[in-house]
Amino acid sequence: MDLGLSEIQKMLQESSRAFLEENCPMDFIRAMESDEIGITDEIWNNIAEMGWLGLMIPEEYGGSGFNFDDMSILLEEMGRVGLSGPFFSTAITGVQTLLLSGTEEQKKEILPKIATGQIKISLAFNEKTGSFDESEISNTTSIKNNEGWTLNGEKLFVNDANSADYFIVAASTENQEGTSLFLVPKDTEGIEIQKMESIGGEKIYKVNFQEIKLESSQIIGEEGEGWNTLHKVFNYGASGKSSEMSGAAAKVMDMTLDYIKDRKQFDRPIGSFQAVQHHAADMAILTKVSTQFSRKASWKLTNTDDADLDVNRSKAYVSKAFHDVCQISHQLHGAIGYTWDYDLQVLTRKMQHQKLAFGDSNFHNKKISDKLDL
Repeated sequence: MDLGLSEIQKMLQESSRAFLEENCPMDFIRAMESDEIGITDEIWNNIAEMGWLGLMIPEEYGGSGFNFDDMSILLEEMGRVGLSGPFFSTAITGVQTLLLSGTEEQKKEILPKIATGQIKISLAFNEKTGSFDESEISNTTSIKNNEGWTLNGEKLFVNDANSADYFIVAASTENQEGTSLFLVPKDTEGIEIQKMESIGGEKIYKVNFQEIKLESSQIIGEEGEGWNTLHKVFNYGASGKSSEMSGAAAKVMDMTLDYIKDRKQFDRPIGSFQAVQHHAADMAILTKVSTQFSRKASWKLTNTDDADLDVNRSKAYVSKAFHDVCQISHQLHGAIGYTWDYDLQVLTRKMQHQKLAFGDSNFHNKKISDKLDL
């Protein structure tokens, strides 16, 4: 296993960093926290033109045909600048769900429009607890009839619901036997969307589905087999968030090193004090190991059929490591790190959302212990 970057990945890393640093500075990230969508039409169209939305979409559906480990490098760079918006919901979870289980008609209809930026997708899964186990699906039901299906239920923590053109909805099937996935246009009669607050400015919503009439062609995959798809999609989600956090942790470390080199106390930079140097070393270790864990997980997802344990390890470790990196950084910055005008607090607030997305450390540690028969 070679976790070094290929030439293509190096080019992707350099070009994406240059674009994001120029076009998505922290002033832009702050402004997007109060934006309804979380990204401007101009940036979204630029992302589409550069092929990022279609990076993992096969060429026959209008994409670039790259792999997930290539996408993970792009996610690292997005994490560095703190870019949110509907990219992850659309280009990661949305695309992967359709690639794994969508019909040929669904792929031909939806994927080319995702690649060109015409369509955004939102995955509606969570309900009461915010867990990512199949037991989470308890209140959203789908009842089969002669015309198709009738969908009822409420979803919480639905990312980017307001900007989505389609929902991918997980519902228990008739008689509670298994989970099915449905492709539901947002403008379908009976859908109500209510905004939920997020500490990091992410766009999360409560979505109510009341007597939604669906045709048979709107089911994704086989009836009752949706969890098999979701399990794989959640692996991509957890790994992708690990990549985002590893990139953000590297940015926080760089900000902190710059600060402790410039900040003086007793007529010398505080970085010259041994205790501060030890903290900086801890940050460097946490950041480097986070990058290695996240890249290994994305490599395993791309190249093997048995990536569960590596994804669990990655999300468990990186979620805690990024939290610790932010904590150390705030300790070294002192009070200024918490002020609204200072950039550190922006990445720290986003960390609180990222570490919970697709399962926090406790969730993935439990998965690891189960696999080890502990």
